[in-house]
Amino acid sequence: MSEGEHLTPAHHVGELLARARNPFDVPDALLRRLDSALMVQVELAGWRHRNNPRPALRCSSFRHAFLLADGGSAVLWELCYDDPEHGGELREVYADEAELRRAEQRVHRRMGGGPRTGPGSTAGGEPAARRGPAEPRSSCGHLSAPDTTAQGAHTYTGEDSPDHARRLLRRAENPDRPGEDVRRRLATALGHDIVYVPRPSAWESRGRVWCSVYQHAFLLADGSEISLYELEHNLSGSGRLVCEVYLEETVADEAVLRMARERGIDL
Repeated sequence: MSEGEHLTPAHHVGELLARARNPFDVPDALLRRLDSALMVQVELAGWRHRNNPRPALRCSSFRHAFLLADGGSAVLWELCYDDPEHGGELREVYADEAELRRAEQRVHRRMGGGPRTGPGSTAGGEPAARRGPAEPRSSCGHLSAPDTTAQGAHTYTGEDSPDHARRLLRRAENPDRPGEDVRRRLATALGHDIVYVPRPSAWESRGRVWCSVYQHAFLLADGSEISLYELEHNLSGSGRLVCEVYLEETVADEAVLRMARERGIDL
């Protein structure tokens, strides 16, 4: 396509997915809806720059809003950030704003922490996705675990939780990721909650080593709960970020320590 040729919404979606590292995170059902898009509008949703220490790093997020043929609308969120190790720019795409904010937090921590700047940020620098909704929502959008008074109880959102579990397991690269039995149980999920799991400070102070753990808690139809622990790291040898998924937090920790030892890194 020539530079001056008009880009249709369908072409726009195709290019957005082609340049993203994680096109599989966009649900197939949403892609089918986007096939009927008539218009698209892109706007800046957030940004953050770091000048010191060198190298300078940038992180920006964009909202791609589509007008559909049935009069409805749909949104894709794009995250763009500098790669401090190999140079160039990396891009990710998300269908859910909360997942975008979580990815932003991960990139910002890697850049050196600090509050996010730009549209959608809050006065305290906390991403808006982790605070209450800006406008009233139906109470059926949130599900509670049977014992909500227990310490560490989750607030579950009932938005495509089985699909969220499917996409999480699909991008996991570890051979010992949860198998078919767990997939079948997660197909009954009524809600899910994502929580960043703080790691020991030593994990954050090893220069080019990046490790981050998230708990994905699911509320199932029978009232039981199950958690998956997502490990993101750059200890694969290539330097790229890798996703692994485990049923237990301790197993995820052991995997990090094992890979670090194999590369002569003391965490």
